Amino acid sequence: MTGGALAAWDPSLKVFLKRSVIISAITVVAVLLVGRIIGVWSDNWYVFYIGPVLVLIYSTLIEDPNRWRLARRSRWYLQSDAVIHNGPEGEARIPLSDIVDIRTRFGWSVVLFLKGGMRVSMAYLPDSKNVALQIRAARERLMP
Repeated sequence: MTGGALAAWDPSLKVFLKRSVIISAITVVAVLLVGRIIGVWSDNWYVFYIGPVLVLIYSTLIEDPNRWRLARRSRWYLQSDAVIHNGPEGEARIPLSDIVDIRTRFGWSVVLFLKGGMRVSMAYLPDSKNVALQIRAARERLMP
């Protein structure tokens, strides 16, 4: 699906790892706060000590590797009239005329808002702002 593509994007392991570290850190802090509340309230500090360890084990050994296995097989292509997604489930074509808004989220994804309320997330892209600008420019060329 590279013929006729104006641009092509692949998910980045570096961006994925950045997202994983940020999400894990936020989760550990939340579990520490809950563990402290439980510890003060019940004088049982197991959650405070064990909770963050379990969060880190789960995120690094179970959830994140599975998430990356799926994400790394995604490829996005910009054509003059559509955004094409090649992924584990096959190919999906998103006409530029169906896109009503384009936003970046958290610095690692681009969200395409479609007519009818649907959303499509392009995750773990190394330069999500530039991707959004390229899609927006192609859409404006097609629909001035």
